[in-house]
Amino acid sequence: MGSGDEGRDRPSVSLVRCATYDPSTVDASVRKAVSLLGGISRYVASGDRVLIKPNMLAARRPEQAVTTHPEVVRVAIRLVREAGGTPVVGDSPAGPSTERILRHLANKTGIAEVCAQEGVRFVLFLEHATVAYEDGRVARTFDLTNTLKEVDSVISLAKLKTHSFTGYTGAVKNLFGLVHGLRKAEYHLRMKDVEAFSEMLVDLAGCVGPRLTIMDAVVGMDGDGPSGGRPREVGLLLASSNPHALDAVALEVVDANPETIHTVRSAIARGHLPEQCVSGIEILGEPLDAARIHDFRIPPKVRRFGGVPGILGRIASEGAARKPVFVDRACVRCGSCVDICPASALKASGADKGKIRISRDACIRCYCCLEVCPEDAVVLRRMPMRSWLTLATAPWRRRRDGKDGGDAPRSLCPR
Repeated sequence: MGSGDEGRDRPSVSLVRCATYDPSTVDASVRKAVSLLGGISRYVASGDRVLIKPNMLAARRPEQAVTTHPEVVRVAIRLVREAGGTPVVGDSPAGPSTERILRHLANKTGIAEVCAQEGVRFVLFLEHATVAYEDGRVARTFDLTNTLKEVDSVISLAKLKTHSFTGYTGAVKNLFGLVHGLRKAEYHLRMKDVEAFSEMLVDLAGCVGPRLTIMDAVVGMDGDGPSGGRPREVGLLLASSNPHALDAVALEVVDANPETIHTVRSAIARGHLPEQCVSGIEILGEPLDAARIHDFRIPPKVRRFGGVPGILGRIASEGAARKPVFVDRACVRCGSCVDICPASALKASGADKGKIRISRDACIRCYCCLEVCPEDAVVLRRMPMRSWLTLATAPWRRRRDGKDGGDAPRSLCPR
């Protein structure tokens, strides 16, 4: 599964206006974005089996801007067929992947309907296999869907959104959906800080090697994405064979410095992007300056004060970080957050009508609970100074007192 930009010194990204999800408008805009890159036949050969991989993070309606819009999926299906390929569509959400969950996901997002109308199979990511990647920096094996064994290439259909943990989710992070089910949570537990997790995502992009990425930025999401933010009209579609270049340009579009996102910094360091970043990328179609928007809300960056020694660094980090807070009146007690939590920091209190309780000391700030909550009952807030000072000094106090146990779970469910 090679990149269409192999052998080219300068990666290309196409940038095309698309103001609405009207089917004819999306069709024309996606086709133009791909045509600017040389046409679909450059990425799909006759007889190819192609996995079309949208962002299907959660079972949300298309207008909520959490998932790739089904009309973008429709055009990708048609383009693959026109090139003589055989498309299938699939993804797995944040959380468990069972047949019931995946079918509900496909129905709720509108992607099942498009697949049925276009006569394309929606594949269920139920089985997985370990795939080796010798060039990995932090991950040399991945537990990926078995569907990858059945196809010749991947076309990724990303969504332009913010992300409360990594700051941004787009082309590179979209590939994380190929990791099987709850094994996603295991990666969060193994790679607790954003730098290591982002390095893993760059490894994953190299392992999968998507042939082409198309980004749905007609309506993106800002604020506390990838599921609890604000739908935000951007009015664009982007495409590239280099997912790192696509992310860098998308960040420039929303007036963010690409090099504040660790996946982009890593891509530059590894030679996947030119050192000049966006100025070294060929932008086709709409001029970047004309496409840029200036009121896109990026989550506040969680600073890691690694250069500050000992307890002072921990105190500074805790003060800068935001923690999940569970809004009791919105919570429906579904347990999705408890199931997904990689650090087992969440519990449903049987004595308190299933209210979610969190061990602050165990929380690794991956925000998986925020991603999977179907009712947006999880919000991110900075703790009061007294709370984060207590939390930051907890390891020192336990060592002082000769206690090895963690802090007792504390309720964070405001009424």
